[in-house]
Amino acid sequence: MDPLLTYLGPILTLTGVLGAAFFTYRASNRKLKADTGLALLNEHQEEIASLRKELADVRRTQRIQGDYIGQLRRHIADGSPPPPPAWPDGLVT
Repeated sequence: MDPLLTYLGPILTLTGVLGAAFFTYRASNRKLKADTGLALLNEHQEEIASLRKELADVRRTQRIQGDYIGQLRRHIADGSPPPPPAWPDGLVT
């Protein structure tokens, strides 16, 4: 038998196995990178939600402070004597 034909089959088989292993490895890494990106995206979305809640709390406090400043200014403008109006419930004294 021809030596080329004797070795050609195993060489082609080995080449096919190595090619399949390479492409499987590449596809696996691609999936891992996608999972990492998704995890990072989820983490950022949680952080954004937390920051939005914190911003809403700050805006609420700022609104309460602004209302209280208006009450104090009216109290002074009306010439009312001390004590000033009571602190709002939402503010820490």
